[in-house]
Amino acid sequence: ISHVHVLQRSEAKDLRGSGFGDSRERSVLKVWEIKICNALFLIFQAVCSAYDIRIRAVPRWLLLCGSALAALTRLIGIGSGTWIYVWGALAGSAFLIVSKCTDEALGFADSWMIFVLGVYMGIWKLAAALSIAFFAAGIWSLGKVVLQNGGYKDTFPFLPFLTAGYLGVIGW
Repeated sequence: ISHVHVLQRSEAKDLRGSGFGDSRERSVLKVWEIKICNALFLIFQAVCSAYDIRIRAVPRWLLLCGSALAALTRLIGIGSGTWIYVWGALAGSAFLIVSKCTDEALGFADSWMIFVLGVYMGIWKLAAALSIAFFAAGIWSLGKVVLQNGGYKDTFPFLPFLTAGYLGVIGW
């Protein structure tokens, strides 16, 4: 291919005027945006999990920061398809309602985190993360029952399991 042929093709497709270069460069930038957002969200979840383990409560300002991060990622358009994230938010809203109706048997911070995960990841990834989280929490509680000979009324923090579910989904 001659140099003239390449210049003619680039002028025809108007590739020289684009700010990002070729489509491969744009896709690499998009991948880095996703990785950076995933890392920030993982740090946010780790901090929330530490609060949940230590004091069994998560400050509302921290949950609001996570909500803002999830909303920001939706606004800048990471991911595709709007309805996936709307359904994820609706699933999270259902957990908030369950939390209020059961006098926080499932903690309000846990439900809020599920809502934020639904907004951030969408319904399908949320379902996978919840499956991992509930499975891991079930194994944990089964181990506690076997080792303590009872302890059915014992509570434990759920946010670390949600973090493990999130890590399982983004690591997959």
